[in-house]
Amino acid sequence: MSERQRATIEHLMRPLVIGHRGAPGYLPEHSLASYRLALRQGADALETDVVMSKDGVLVLRHENELSRTTDIATRPEFADRRTTRIVGRKKLTGWFTEDFTYEELYGLGAPTVADRIITLDTLLLLVAEESGRRGHRIGLHVEVKHPSYFAGHGLPMTRPLLETLRDHGVDHRGSRVWIQSFEEDFVRRISPLTELPLVQLLDPSWGRVDCHAIAAYADAIGPKKSMVRKKGQPATGLVGDAHRAGLKVFVWTLRAGRDQATRLYEAGVDGVFADYPDRCVAALRELAVDRGMEETA
Repeated sequence: MSERQRATIEHLMRPLVIGHRGAPGYLPEHSLASYRLALRQGADALETDVVMSKDGVLVLRHENELSRTTDIATRPEFADRRTTRIVGRKKLTGWFTEDFTYEELYGLGAPTVADRIITLDTLLLLVAEESGRRGHRIGLHVEVKHPSYFAGHGLPMTRPLLETLRDHGVDHRGSRVWIQSFEEDFVRRISPLTELPLVQLLDPSWGRVDCHAIAAYADAIGPKKSMVRKKGQPATGLVGDAHRAGLKVFVWTLRAGRDQATRLYEAGVDGVFADYPDRCVAALRELAVDRGMEETA
């Protein structure tokens, strides 16, 4: 085994640092600039959220309502598309991606062209480019947002998602692509349709988590960090339960410094979604140094 191969294996065995929507602690989320920065800071993988446009394009946004991060509210030509919708049990008023073509979405104002709304295709091309440059595959975690909502609006997401991944040659387990969602029904439905590993995202409303039941249709859980370990408290035991069921654990979302990351690494998580990837990378390095010192003591 070459030194490069050994380094790559050791790299993949440690907990992953996953750039949450890129590196949004520094640059606009879901922008090409943000994703590139996350990789420069040492992220092992990227996390993205997908919603759909009116013409069925998978676009990268945390939510389908547009007014938070675009200039849509100042555009008189779109004033008549302002409406109210129930999305994920929340009543929202504004402008929604499913009412606009991708060409219209791309034309919405952003500080630079690099910050404009992009597609999943664009991100997959970036991942392929950077993977080739690094000599190993960069991971990608794709969160499908509100799939039942979009299906109810005539925009089912399963087939377009799987076809897009297939077109880019990353529809197999070795591609380091993960599909994830908070909607249990969606994760269950897509499970027999793909060999890609699946993540059941969790929030505290789940109550007691039955890891063995989740393992019947998914490969990992993605709990909120407080479900694994709260500040000043011991680990909850969820990571151990998941590992015994054969599940990996990817925790969301780290928005603080190195100490928070270290507490979760010590709890045994397999990866963290980070707004500041560089801080989590630094915490991993410090932890490796400390453990090395312990082993030589």
